[in-house]
Amino acid sequence: MKFISENHENCWKSALKLLDPTPSELEHGLELHQSLFAMDHFGFLPYGTWNEAFVDLWNELKAKNIGQRELSERMSHIHYQQCCFDPACAARFREIMRASGLKCMVHTVAEGKSREADFKRMADNLQTMRVFRDTIVQAGTVADIKKINEEGKIAVIWSVNGPPFAGHLDNLRDEVEWVDVWERMGVRLMHMSYNRRNFAADGCAEKANAGLSSLGRELVHYLNKAGIIVDVPHTGEQSSIEAAQISGKPIMASHTASRALFDFVRCKEDKTLRAIAENDGLIGVYASSRMLGGSGDLLMMLKHIRYIADLVGSRHVGIGTDTMYMHLWPTSDRISNYENAEYSDRWWGNWSEWPNPNKNVPIPNETHYGSLGWLNWPLFTVGLVKNGFSDEEIGHILGQNFLRVLAANRPNERG
Repeated sequence: MKFISENHENCWKSALKLLDPTPSELEHGLELHQSLFAMDHFGFLPYGTWNEAFVDLWNELKAKNIGQRELSERMSHIHYQQCCFDPACAARFREIMRASGLKCMVHTVAEGKSREADFKRMADNLQTMRVFRDTIVQAGTVADIKKINEEGKIAVIWSVNGPPFAGHLDNLRDEVEWVDVWERMGVRLMHMSYNRRNFAADGCAEKANAGLSSLGRELVHYLNKAGIIVDVPHTGEQSSIEAAQISGKPIMASHTASRALFDFVRCKEDKTLRAIAENDGLIGVYASSRMLGGSGDLLMMLKHIRYIADLVGSRHVGIGTDTMYMHLWPTSDRISNYENAEYSDRWWGNWSEWPNPNKNVPIPNETHYGSLGWLNWPLFTVGLVKNGFSDEEIGHILGQNFLRVLAANRPNERG
């Protein structure tokens, strides 16, 4: 086994210790991960660019007192630049993608804050796709994915975290026309809302649980028409249920978990999970330690997968890590934000309003430094073997379920 970093090695050993597979379970799981179609149902391309040049650029901009918002926006762009054009970072990016053993991943290309901000993020991602076209290729259909994999490359499906509404609310076309633009850009999954309430739906972090607005219902039908998968991981329970009930095509909650196992707003109640499954949809379980509850490790993630599979069937379960590989985050004495800055994206995500039952319980960072490390993907498959899933069920969970949902949403497999 070749490890990319000491952290990668530590994560791998941590997962193996927890799983404690027999030699045959380990061998079979690793073989399955290599032979089956395995994909991340929601994640992020690697952050492999924490080099000295990045840190120097951060500190140079901060010394100019450009402000926290501007610093965050500029450094996001510089991250992509460093990844693409620093030879060491670019080589590491390719190595990380190959080491995952994945054949496809859903990647978030925009946060849904504004069309201008989304375009900037999409431009950075287009450049990344172009620079690393020997390794990753944007895909829009099942046929695309198959062709890309046959060429020995990894397919990337684009997702955005919210609809690109105009916000004028005086003409339906004004509100939905940009959905078509996003579709032509290659977006194939779209959140209905992100934690907060928008014009379409309640977010999961809102105290209210009112369901879809009239515009939200029209948006669901329009996404069906455009061939974009309705995604409800950050959407409120009632809004998620109604989206599943009125959608003419399978929907997803691409990265969530079971509220029966952990009473947390980012998890979904049984009735919501059933509604998504009854729509022939798909529920992805995330690898975020602080949102899994319990031990917050790989075993806990597998418990959520098993619970949901027992509830609605393995045909409706996947893994959407909601994370990425992060390489050598700079030490705190080398890089820092503005102290007491007024601007913070925590408000946009409504993070401060989330009641977390585990907020006073220390949970180790299993996501980046433990058993849930993104490059442990082959061991996620070993964990499915260890949990008694059949090879056929594992094939469904790793990626076949997503291919079914994607094909059902694309009109005549349009490109």
